[in-house]
Amino acid sequence: MKTKLYVALFCVAFFWGTTFLAIRIGVETIPPFILAGIRNLISGSIIFIYLISQKKLEPINLHQLARAFVLAVLMIVLANGLTTYSEKYISSGLASLISTLSPFFVLLLNLALGNEKLSFKTTIGILLGMLGIFLIYQNSLTDLLNPEYRIGVFALLAAVLSWSVGTIITKKGSANSLSMLMNVSLQMILAGVILTSIQFVVTPNFSTENWTLKSISAMIYLALFGSVVGYVAYSYLISQMSSTKVSVLSYVNVVVALFLGWLILDELITTRIIIATSLIISGVIIVNYKKSK
Repeated sequence: MKTKLYVALFCVAFFWGTTFLAIRIGVETIPPFILAGIRNLISGSIIFIYLISQKKLEPINLHQLARAFVLAVLMIVLANGLTTYSEKYISSGLASLISTLSPFFVLLLNLALGNEKLSFKTTIGILLGMLGIFLIYQNSLTDLLNPEYRIGVFALLAAVLSWSVGTIITKKGSANSLSMLMNVSLQMILAGVILTSIQFVVTPNFSTENWTLKSISAMIYLALFGSVVGYVAYSYLISQMSSTKVSVLSYVNVVVALFLGWLILDELITTRIIIATSLIISGVIIVNYKKSK
């Protein structure tokens, strides 16, 4: 059980950290909602075919369909769709920064609903993580005042809030819910259809002629690693851990995004960034640490 948990933690922390860069590359030539739509149609279909091959398809009743639809809208159409849309206007680094608000949104919602109590350990962990994020992006925060970024920033804030609400609903579960993979597959396919339809409404005459191989490759990467691997791992973690603890992994996503910026874009790694990274990782460890019995 622990091995499966650690693998899922790695998949969410690492692969979702890479999605910010992949989305940015994808939207260079592919419209954002069609990118998100096709991504989820591919990933949902892959899981669906796997379920058929393993003879694990389940009958779906109206209640299960309605729940899957709500989660698909919150966690994929709004959260993933608006995140993809926002990166038309803001950098992948800024997008990863704003996404770190997720633990606060989840924690505040859980506290308001009485699902969790604010512990000293969780508070310290979140504060350390946010201090690390501040150190990393201290010189970039003025970008938020640039009118060019505002539409992207507001879209991403809406995405983070929607994701947080969906995370809490997912954690609460349902007495007659579908299996994890069946649920994920259904959500992705529903969201893929909705997102693709949105793009046709927004730009009915868009062309695929200018889609580059680089953007198409990014879309396929997002489908395989961002959705199939990342979203399945996230759904598993939510069933095993508190939603606040899982959401703190967004801090690690920023570290991954930072590393990729250094590796691919030759961005400078400074002493301040090393200290900030240490603070972020310490925050995650503190929030998730449990004493051995």
